[in-house]
Order: sequence, then structure tokens, then C-alpha cells
Amino acid sequence: MTKRSVRILAFGDSLTAGWGVEPPSSVPACLEASLQKQGIATTFINEGIPGDTTVGALKRFDAALACDPDLVILELGANDNRQAIPLDRTRANLNSMLQTLCDRQIPTLFAGICLLRDLGPEYNAGFQALFAELATHHKVVFYPDYLEGVAGHPALLQKDQLHPNLAGTQKIARRLLPLVTDMIRKFETDQSAPL
Repeated sequence: MTKRSVRILAFGDSLTAGWGVEPPSSVPACLEASLQKQGIATTFINEGIPGDTTVGALKRFDAALACDPDLVILELGANDNRQAIPLDRTRANLNSMLQTLCDRQIPTLFAGICLLRDLGPEYNAGFQALFAELATHHKVVFYPDYLEGVAGHPALLQKDQLHPNLAGTQKIARRLLPLVTDMIRKFETDQSAPL
């Protein structure tokens, strides 16, 4: 019997969608290519929408989950920061999505994001802390900064100095790959365990 492909929903904003690069160069596509090279059959469903905030994302979340994913990569928050959406709303929206994933027992990789806009000491501290707090509360796999090693490096960014170029998306994918691989292995082990 042929083992079926693991379905991974990548849900987020332009950083997930791959704004400014060709579709095969988005982070989810780079991850899928790397996993396929390892002989790990995966199908990524890219539900990244450029400009999306947690407000918009929450409204479309249930529809995105209709693809019945085995795993989810959740990456949001950059546009909340850029648009100065109140922290309590960002936290509530992310908490709602994570709670849904936990309730449905869908293993999740939750990515934080660095501050892109200085909105004062109180906001800045709260924004930087909320991702880790939610990850701990929901006991999900956590990657603290989706743009780690890419933000602030002009050679890895497009002209806007915000969005990764091909080299940048490839670097993000390389950093995420060990976490995603471990999640897939655990998922496959759990699926094969006797009831």
C-alpha cells in the first residue's frame, strides 16, 4: 500500500504567500521541495494572503481548514504590528485560531514575528511576548521569529526591505525544515500506532 502524502496547511500573510517571488519560491513551496528530496511525501496548501491581519485571517480560518490538513504552519502578526491593531485583539485572534487547532488535535507549528514598527515600549514589549505566551499556553511547536536571519540582511530581502527574496525564502525554509520534519515523523508514528 502506498503511503499517502501528508497535507500541510501554511496559513498566514504575504510572508507565507510568497509576495514578490514566483510561487515555486514561496517558503511553503521550498519546504515541500526539500521534504520531497528527503523522500517525505507532502502536499502543501498555501493559504497566505498578502496584507492579511489576524482580524481577516480569523474570518477565513474555518474555510481554510476545510482542506483537512494533517499539520498546520501558522504565521501571522506582521500586519497587525504595521497597522497598529491593539495587542489584545491580536492576542485574542491568534488564541482563537490556536484553540481551534488544539480542539481539532491538528499538530501546529506557530511562528512569531519580529517588530516591524516601533509603537512604543509598552506595545513593543507586549507584542514580542505574546507569541511565546500563546505557544506555551497551547503547547504547540514554536518558532520565535519567522524572519530570523533574514530581516536586516539586504541580500536576502526584496527592494522594500521587508519581504524575503528567493535567497531569503530558501533560508527561512531551511530553518523551519528540521521542525517540520520532526512534526511529520511524529505524526506518521502516531498514525501507525495501534488503537
